[in-house]
Amino acid sequence: MKHIPLRSLPDAELGEIRTADVVRQVIRQPLDKQKGADIEELRKGIRIFDALDSANGSLELEDADWEHLVSKLNSMQWGLVDRRLVQIVDDVLKA
Repeated sequence: MKHIPLRSLPDAELGEIRTADVVRQVIRQPLDKQKGADIEELRKGIRIFDALDSANGSLELEDADWEHLVSKLNSMQWGLVDRRLVQIVDDVLKA
């Protein structure tokens, strides 16, 4: 079981970034953007969404779900450079 802290990271200029929102955005992106997501990827993503919905301060994931999240994080193309995103990714990788 992996435990990922659910943070809210403020920035006076850019606004707040929340771990839960970043995880949701990452899971929504297909691993293969050309092909899209197959049914297995959908099911894995929904398991992570369910864990987020029931989380209270910490996202608890089974090892297989955490590995899926890590693979999605590693394939994610970010639309901005922000050290808070790096902190959230590091939280997931170090869980």
